[in-house]
Amino acid sequence: MLRKVVLTRVVLDTLLEVARNAHPREMLMLLRGRKKKEAVVIDEVLFAPLSQHDTSSAYFRFDLLPLDLSIIGLAHSHPSGHPRPSLEDLHHFIGIIMLILTPPYQSVEDVHAFNLDGVGVKVQLED
Repeated sequence: MLRKVVLTRVVLDTLLEVARNAHPREMLMLLRGRKKKEAVVIDEVLFAPLSQHDTSSAYFRFDLLPLDLSIIGLAHSHPSGHPRPSLEDLHHFIGIIMLILTPPYQSVEDVHAFNLDGVGVKVQLED
């Protein structure tokens, strides 16, 4: 059972900066990392291939997704501030974890993690 998501400082800072720069449009990033017992450790982010972003959605070409087993999820922002995944978010889930970033995109408290069932998972910075 997945209990927490661990982010490196570089990953957190990158996600927050991309979300701030994209606002009021959504941002979308691929997450690279590994599962470690009951945690997911995310140590790198990638731009999604040919991604498109507007104020209410972000998407990319799934057929261009690299064959990379270290891609374990997606991160995207909700400029509206709503921290829960939508039904559409859950239908387009990739991997085992989804991160949703909400304004003001300043700290780890603005990052919300969810498993495949849409259940919230604790987010913390790597020690």
